[in-house]
Amino acid sequence: MKSFLMITALIITSLLSFAREIDGVIITDGKARDVTFIIKVPLLANEPNFERIQFKVKYYDGSGKKKTLRPDDADEIRFNYYGMEVRMISCFNTIGAGSLLMKAQKIFLKLEIDGPLRLYRYYYRQTNPGYYGGAGGYSPETSYVVDNLIFQKGDGPLKQPRALGWRKDMLEYFTDCPALRERIESKELRRKEIEAIVMYYNQHCGRR
Repeated sequence: MKSFLMITALIITSLLSFAREIDGVIITDGKARDVTFIIKVPLLANEPNFERIQFKVKYYDGSGKKKTLRPDDADEIRFNYYGMEVRMISCFNTIGAGSLLMKAQKIFLKLEIDGPLRLYRYYYRQTNPGYYGGAGGYSPETSYVVDNLIFQKGDGPLKQPRALGWRKDMLEYFTDCPALRERIESKELRRKEIEAIVMYYNQHCGRR
């Protein structure tokens, strides 16, 4: 029954979306080629289905042929979605993204801040199990997309900050930037100020 409800929810989610054809660029080994991406957009959302694009995206090449692009096939994709400049970078999947049965070797991550320390946004699906209420009614399982912010120094491994022990985790991660560590330790920069942390590192400590 649970599996049936999950499959049904996925089918409904798929039906409640539409595709937009958006001009963009695929970058591989420093070379860019113009394509037209087929971007899935959830019906009730105002942005593309980034969770899906992280693993693959369909596009039309210069000859009009429909193809599928995966993170192993390119270094980066770029497109503009109604004024939103989107860059998704192919990264080695050191955060274990993907299903329990299949972990992708690489993943496209949405770039939020570029520099010696990059900040990405990773999208994944959160599931709340179904349960029986006190009156005997059943509330079905629900599923929705959430996101986490991810660090990357240069070409190094991805770093997903820990939820518990965040400050200690960040002090260990930024041993190469004593001034930033002082601001984190003194609570001048807190967990909710991730963007400010990244910009401070890039301005004062980062090296290309």
